[in-house]
Amino acid sequence: MTRISSFALAIVLAGGLATVGFAQEMASQDEAITQSVKAMIAQRPALKADQVTVETRQGVVYLKGMVDTPAEKKDIESAAMQATGVKKVVNNTTVNKGGGS
Repeated sequence: MTRISSFALAIVLAGGLATVGFAQEMASQDEAITQSVKAMIAQRPALKADQVTVETRQGVVYLKGMVDTPAEKKDIESAAMQATGVKKVVNNTTVNKGGGS
């Protein structure tokens, strides 16, 4: 293997390892954001935290599940936005047509 080929291979391998490390760090940050969002929602007793799932990818929080009112949908999004590290919230919750319990 030529000296240039060896050097190029070393750079490619180093870049690949750096990418893996970055991906692991992002996943760890996303998990911390998810836990923080869940805690923010749980602090508001009027919100049914157990009916909403929270997932985070690259700082973007995705909310799914059922809420009782449009106001609750807005409140859950507001709570999620207050968590540290959240870049954006995608609120895919659905308002229960039955009007809640």
